Parts: sequence; structure tokens; C-alpha cells
Amino acid sequence: MDCDTGEQKAAPLQNLNDELQRSRSPLETVAEEAEGYQPILVTPCTEWKSYPLLVEDSTRLRLAPSLERALRYFFTHRGKNVTEISRSDLLIVLIYVIALETGLIPKGATLPSAIWSEKHHCYRSFDRRLVHHFATRLPMDWFRAGAGSYHFELELIHEKAIRSNLSCTVVAFCSGDLLIVNLLPYHGLSGFSTAIPISYHVPAVNADRLPFCYQYLQGLAVKVKNDLLIPFRNHVYRFIPTVSPSLQGIPPEVMLKVSAHLDSFSQRNVKLALNTTP
Repeated sequence: MDCDTGEQKAAPLQNLNDELQRSRSPLETVAEEAEGYQPILVTPCTEWKSYPLLVEDSTRLRLAPSLERALRYFFTHRGKNVTEISRSDLLIVLIYVIALETGLIPKGATLPSAIWSEKHHCYRSFDRRLVHHFATRLPMDWFRAGAGSYHFELELIHEKAIRSNLSCTVVAFCSGDLLIVNLLPYHGLSGFSTAIPISYHVPAVNADRLPFCYQYLQGLAVKVKNDLLIPFRNHVYRFIPTVSPSLQGIPPEVMLKVSAHLDSFSQRNVKLALNTTP
């Protein structure tokens, strides 16, 4: 009898321990973007590599939840047979999700109330609610031009955005087996460009087994961010006096500490970069 009582007392304690373990999960602020997401039980044996969070974490077996949601939305609303969908279309879907991860959304899009009420933040590089909201709101008119040509506008979410100063235009077109992507800021620099080999990263258009649509996404996601999105974000933050993950966004007191450890040549280069006007 005492043994049964002890087991009954131990069960609630075990449940409590499980809840505490789940509450420590660093995935709670990101992975909830997936519909039907279940809390991940964190243990010393948890294999984090098996849980893709960002596009770059996707594999041939499992896509990041945000990319999977956007891709399902695309196939559902494209209105074409799978055989008529081009591989470059899937690259545009991919770039769209990576842009969401970087803090960009379609220009003129309405923010959900939960995000709008907290828009006055200094800086947020990734907002799971933003990605969750817009992953299934891919503007389908981006794909109407056909012939491998794309033209659309994005904007960076920030309290001082005025629908123009933090926006950009993305112009992409196919050249052979390459997708040439140009990102043009509203003002300032002339723009940023990159070339993406289509067949290398999109081996097939498969609406049934979505992970088979892409490959080598880690390198591609980093390339898109480094060549297009991060330089654009750093560029527009020059117009906003706020802390941001760029050279211009580092607080002055921190820069003084950093500068103390640099040689004279590096100090001149840093000073030149900081004083460069857009």
C-alpha cells in the first residue's frame, strides 16, 4: 500500500520535472512557428541537429517548419500543375523565407496585432511570430510574370520605417541555369547581387515530398544572407540611430574598447568605415 502511495506521489513530481525540462528548451521561441508544434523534451541526450530551426538547418529528410509551411502554401495556391512549375519559382519561395528570418516582409503588408504592439524595439534579428504569420502569406502575384522573371518589394520591420526609407526592390531573372538576384535599396547604394545555380539547389519539383525539392541549403541560405539581405540591413541601419549587428550599430563605448586592441592601420580602416556616409 505504501509502495502504491509512493508511486502516486512520484508521478506528479516526474510530470513537474518534465515541464521544467521543456521550459528550458531554447527552441520555444523559434520552433513554435510550426503548426502543431509539440514542446521538445530537453535531455542530456537531445540531438539538436535533428531539429531544423532556420532554412539553413534544413536537410533532404526534413525542412525547416517555416520553409515547409511556405512551400505548401505555394503549391496549394499556385494554380498550376506541378509539371508546369519552374524550379526558379521554388528558389523565390526560399529567398522569401530567408528574408523573413532576416526581418524583412512584403512591402505594405499588414503586421499582426501582436507584433505591431511591440514594434518599438531597438533591434530584433528574428521574430518567430513574424515568420509564422507571413510564411503562409506569400504574395502569389510575384509569380505571374512567368518566363523566369520576378520583381517584388520588401521592407525592414522597424519602429521608424515609413514604407520607403527601409524598403528595397528585388529583381530576379533566369540566365541559363542561373538565377540572377538583384536587391536594390530605396536610396543610398546601387544595390547587391548574387547568382544561384538553379538545378544544383532545386533538383526536382515535388509537391508530395517537399524535402526533395531542395538540397545544400546551408550554403545557399548563408550565401543569400551574406550577399543580399545582411548587407541591405546593415545599409539601412545607417539611417537609424540604434544598436544593430553591424559596424555602425556597435555602441561607441564598445568601439572604444575594440579600438584599443587594434593596430593603427586597422583603427584607420574602422574609422573610415564608421564615417562613410550612405
